Amino acid sequence: MQQDQLDYASGQLTLTRPGAHPKQPLRAWDAADEYLISTILNQHPNTKLLVLNDQFGALGCALHEQVETWSSDSFCAKQSLLLNIEKNQLTFHGDLCDSIYLQTTSKLAAMKIPKNTSYLDFQLNQCVELGIEKILLAGMMKHLPKTLLNQLQKFGTVNRLPFVKKATVLELTFQKSTVNPYPKQNLFHGIKLSSHANVFGRDKLDPGAEFFLNNLDKLPKSNKVADLCCGSGILGIKYATTHTESHVDFYDESFMAIESSKTSWDLNAISDKATFIWEDGLNPKSEQYDLILCNPPFHEAHTVGDHIAKRLFKQSKSALNAQGKMIVVGNRHLQYHQTLKKYFRHVEQIASDPKFVLLSAYG
Repeated sequence: MQQDQLDYASGQLTLTRPGAHPKQPLRAWDAADEYLISTILNQHPNTKLLVLNDQFGALGCALHEQVETWSSDSFCAKQSLLLNIEKNQLTFHGDLCDSIYLQTTSKLAAMKIPKNTSYLDFQLNQCVELGIEKILLAGMMKHLPKTLLNQLQKFGTVNRLPFVKKATVLELTFQKSTVNPYPKQNLFHGIKLSSHANVFGRDKLDPGAEFFLNNLDKLPKSNKVADLCCGSGILGIKYATTHTESHVDFYDESFMAIESSKTSWDLNAISDKATFIWEDGLNPKSEQYDLILCNPPFHEAHTVGDHIAKRLFKQSKSALNAQGKMIVVGNRHLQYHQTLKKYFRHVEQIASDPKFVLLSAYG
């Protein structure tokens, strides 16, 4: 768990980035957070704010006296904010909202620019619907989408502030909304899927999930099943269509993923044997499972690595019953076979192709 000191105009904060490995020098903020905090304190010091996409709580903590509404799609981000508020003994009166059902009376929003441009469109349309008049968007130069300026100009007038420490802040004054196609419905492998704007594989089935589904018949028959990092729920739903006696729990740290899974389950009219949990993986109080299905992410926003997969594998080991198995799909180059051996006594390859492997871990 990484800790660092953030110095800003109103003082100093000790911020923690949960989940970061000690060997990874990952801070809970970047220069774009610093620039956005400075801009708001200098130009809008007394204005109530809607804060969007605050990844580890730096914005919420530094601007806590101004935040009316704080919204994120990420369960991990929400937990990070609460952890850092407590660590710094701050009084926070803002409302904490998910990414879909948020309300605010603020007229000014502050946003870290998301990696996903579909999600950015969704959020900008949300702002228009909520009556936001102006939004300040911050990001690092190396992470800005090439189409960002054109995308923002569809909503109104854009003013870009000078670059500072390879970060920028853009000021968008809203004038109109655009067409929002999400949630979008698709049909994959005979399964109807409803996918919100920030769900991985929202427009097409990702190759890893495709490979997993093509080998689903190799999985054991199980009663208590978890779809971990479920996305729109395709793995758990497809498994349930061929194992109707199974109860499936869907886990994802994305609120939009959980809502998508709920809707997708209902669209396929399977049964009432499902539970949907907005959580950062599994926890010590999770159910004991016969089978855990997992297509793990190997990136956290712009940070690429296996630290998320390692955490999920460790959690899964504790959440399986004595005969339970974890089934994992991954790119060959990620070497999940070796990583899983750190947590499980037995790791077997169920299927493979030139790009992907499907592994069974147990014991």
